Amino acid sequence: MLSINISELVWTIINFFLLFFLLKRFLFDPMCRFMDARQAKIDAGLDAERAAQGELSENERAMAEQKAETRRQAAALLNEAEARDAERAAAAYAEARDKAAQLQESGRAALQERHAREEKALEDRTPELAALLAAHLLGEEE
Repeated sequence: MLSINISELVWTIINFFLLFFLLKRFLFDPMCRFMDARQAKIDAGLDAERAAQGELSENERAMAEQKAETRRQAAALLNEAEARDAERAAAAYAEARDKAAQLQESGRAALQERHAREEKALEDRTPELAALLAAHLLGEEE
């Protein structure tokens, strides 16, 4: 038959609670503390990542604003430079046109003066040329 030995039952219960106490104290509690510390580190890392992600998006936004401002400034500088270049080109064109007009006028004056000199020289030689022509027509040779 089945018999229950009280002393073995008591020792079994004592061993069970002793083993439970030892496992709880030396295994379960340290493991729970380790897991809690590990979870805290993971949470801190996730919080740091979220903060870094927020900072990154803020930096990207600021960088985009800076880039847009830089582009606006560059466009303004480019427009200003183009305006200055257009003014310089217009001034250089006007100066070149004025110089060309002066040169053209001085060339015309020089040409008229030369024409007048040549005409005067031709007038001075007209009697001589008329005599030579008449002599040639009459058949006289010099």
